Amino acid sequence: MAQLYYKKNDTSSYRDRIPLRIVRAESELSPMEKAYLGAVEKGDYGSVKQALEEAEIYFRININCIDPLGRTALLIAIENENLEIIELLLSYNIHVGDALLHAIRKEVVGAVELLLNHKRPRGEKQVPPILLDRQFSDFTPDITPIILAAHTNNYEIIKLLLQRGVSVPQPHAVRCNCVECMSSSDMDSLRYSRSRLNIYKALASPSLIALSSEDPFLTAFQLSWELKELSNVENEFKAEYQELSQMCKQFAKDLLDQTRSSKELNIILNYRDDINPLLDENINDLARLKLAIKYSQKEFVAQPNCQQLLASRWYSEFPGWRRRHWAVKLITCIFIGFLFPLLSTFYLIAPKSFYGLSIRKPFIKFICHTSSYLTFLVLLFLASQHIDSSDTAIRDGPAPTVVEWIILPWVIGYIWMEIKQMWDSGLKDYLDDWWNIMDFIMNSLYLATISLKIVSYTKYSGCKPRKDWEMLHPTLMAEALFAIANIFSSLRLISLFTANSHLGPLQISLGRMLLDILKFLFIYCLVLLAFANGLNQLYYYYKTEGKPKENPCKGIRCSTQNNAFSTLFETLQSLFWSIFGLISLYVTNVDPDHEFTEFVGSTMFGTYNIISLVVLLNMLIAMMNNSYQHIADHADIEWKFARTKLWMSYFEEGGTLPSPFNIVPSPKSVCYLAGWIKTHLFRRRGKKTCDSFETLGVRNHQNHQSTRAAENIRLTHEFQEVMKNLVKRYVAAKIRDAKTEEGLTEENFKELKQDISSFRYEVLAMTKNRPNCGGSSPLSGSSLAYAGNSFRYCPKVSTDEPQKKPKLLDVINSTTLQNKAGKTTISVSSDKSTDGLVVLSSTEKTLSNEVLNAECPQRQRQLSTQNETCSPPEQNPFNTGSSNKDRNVETSQTVPTDVQETGFSFTVHTSEVENASCNANTTR
Repeated sequence: MAQLYYKKNDTSSYRDRIPLRIVRAESELSPMEKAYLGAVEKGDYGSVKQALEEAEIYFRININCIDPLGRTALLIAIENENLEIIELLLSYNIHVGDALLHAIRKEVVGAVELLLNHKRPRGEKQVPPILLDRQFSDFTPDITPIILAAHTNNYEIIKLLLQRGVSVPQPHAVRCNCVECMSSSDMDSLRYSRSRLNIYKALASPSLIALSSEDPFLTAFQLSWELKELSNVENEFKAEYQELSQMCKQFAKDLLDQTRSSKELNIILNYRDDINPLLDENINDLARLKLAIKYSQKEFVAQPNCQQLLASRWYSEFPGWRRRHWAVKLITCIFIGFLFPLLSTFYLIAPKSFYGLSIRKPFIKFICHTSSYLTFLVLLFLASQHIDSSDTAIRDGPAPTVVEWIILPWVIGYIWMEIKQMWDSGLKDYLDDWWNIMDFIMNSLYLATISLKIVSYTKYSGCKPRKDWEMLHPTLMAEALFAIANIFSSLRLISLFTANSHLGPLQISLGRMLLDILKFLFIYCLVLLAFANGLNQLYYYYKTEGKPKENPCKGIRCSTQNNAFSTLFETLQSLFWSIFGLISLYVTNVDPDHEFTEFVGSTMFGTYNIISLVVLLNMLIAMMNNSYQHIADHADIEWKFARTKLWMSYFEEGGTLPSPFNIVPSPKSVCYLAGWIKTHLFRRRGKKTCDSFETLGVRNHQNHQSTRAAENIRLTHEFQEVMKNLVKRYVAAKIRDAKTEEGLTEENFKELKQDISSFRYEVLAMTKNRPNCGGSSPLSGSSLAYAGNSFRYCPKVSTDEPQKKPKLLDVINSTTLQNKAGKTTISVSSDKSTDGLVVLSSTEKTLSNEVLNAECPQRQRQLSTQNETCSPPEQNPFNTGSSNKDRNVETSQTVPTDVQETGFSFTVHTSEVENASCNANTTR
């Protein structure tokens, strides 16, 4: 196709060529408008001002004209970050349009401030038609200045906008079905989804959260959780929402990094947003950390400062625990573990004593509960070994053994513990933890076992042999359920591996792999049912009955497998065990000589094995490997988060005593029960006789409420002070990191070129204020910026004013040009001026002479003639041996040598300064 655009030979016809033309032609700019936009592009302040003045008088220029790229003069000035020209254009009431949004996108803080302070005229009518159509705008209608500023995450711009009272639309809930959401989705679903994404992208901005939220941690937690839920609903933008959710999590973690003391950390982690000022709340319960665990803020929880505080509380009774030898740690844990019955007894008898309070410490509490559970597992092992010989194998309904009687209190204690946990945390939070679900299944199995044993003991009292029992005998069912419960009880011990840094990541990986196995089983079951249905349909007619003498066994579990596909259940079993190679190929044979049926059956059986073994099983291995690698890449965060959940369960009040001591009524529980009965049952009976005491009690209660309210106000004030300091440190750290990471880019070189060009025109404009020394000066007829420039900025000098010695560089005290990173600087300064001379350094003189000799020989000859006229050779200021004490023009550049265009622009500017100084000497 590309050959059609070129001439293949001289004899090619016209029809072999594709004629090209502009099908969407745009209105052309006039030469004066092109010159006007070019002056803005190059930063020629004088020419731009002259064009604006002429436009007000002659109306030959449309100051709101648009170049082929759709940019107005104001947008060009914003792109070049030329604040002087922006201010000049705004002073002439140029159309603003979307200039504020462009300035925010370019992150030009000065331009944003100028546009915010600019007051548009009431009768502004000079609006180009293209700007009235939102289809030609660079921004969608839902993009507001604050939303765009939040997208760029520019702290200064967001602060400027918030000071002017801007607002962001409140997004509706994820699954909101209100009239507004439904109508917007039906009218334009894409715009509705994009609009919501833009709003959430703005709300997730760290700078916006830090500036506008009273509790940035809570805002980040809730927004992260909401974005995670939204990613599951808006599957088309799932990656974007997940990225925003992760950004909120990282912001909370980075903000917590700024804490510098344990006091600040305690204030942050113990703050409650839903505190009741009239109730006595526990102010040291790590409420904010619990909230972070609830919202799955793993980065926040695994933050080193947070983990250090948790570790100090966990090992509060054992200072220097981590520095001890592992053998000492092991002996200490074993010793405390053997003492758990004694410590539990002390707590029951004297809960406020030293030994009674020791079991409430988190670490000791963890060891005691672990020791109790290990004792329970030992009892289960003894029960499975049947160490006590009895008639259990003879009786239909055997009585419980001694070991089973000992196990019973442990089971009741664990059931009571789960009931209390469900009551305290609520059903939803209880079911969020998979270990609680496992405990529920385990306890249910034990309850079913106990119930069946009771039924068997009361209903069956004979001594019938076991082989004569029916299939669903209560004793058989109880034994089966008890065996399954033992498996769950043993696997429950894996949860304790979380406390270890080596076994913890493996335990987390195992949990993640279980999810992969469940996903795999869903697909595998579909394949299994499909082939089972087909094979059963094919072999249903060939089922055989086992003969009593030759082959009494029927099914795949026989020594000689038969009837593998006779029923659907047998087919499912056969296909499942074939994965492990336990089914022989001869099961596809049939007694009649039906080779075609055997061929189809063996082909189906082989295809199933290929799909299940080669495809699905390898897919499962890949999924499990991916899950393990994900945990391995984030092993530290995942393990610390899981360990924190384990630690927090022992920080909670209640559940102090391990099983079976938790089912024993303690004196403290009896006192609490008596107080509750007295308060609720005997309140009215003693009302008349205790009026005076009630009045006194009410006063004391009111005083306590007032004290508590004042304390809560103080805690809130402390929290706000700490948050203020954290936000300041966070912003300062981000600015330092941005300056460190930012390097020289193409934009920096463009800005440098623009600054040099602007400086050039400033110098030339000021040199034109000087009178000529007879004859035509080279500058008087030169173009300011480009060939064919229609504007020449030549301010008139009054002849009535006395002639003064020109002091050019006294006017320009300092012009500093710098890029965003602050790495490129050009400065011009002057000391005491004498005789109106401009003295250049030797490097600058050499550079300018090379350019003049190479590019402008005619101007070099003019300069030489003027030098001979103005001063003798020994006093020539451009001589390398001349003194630089009176005037000095210093030029320092840290620009790479490959930027030739910028260097040439500066060289031309230096030659212009030489010409101007020569004219000044000639005049003198």
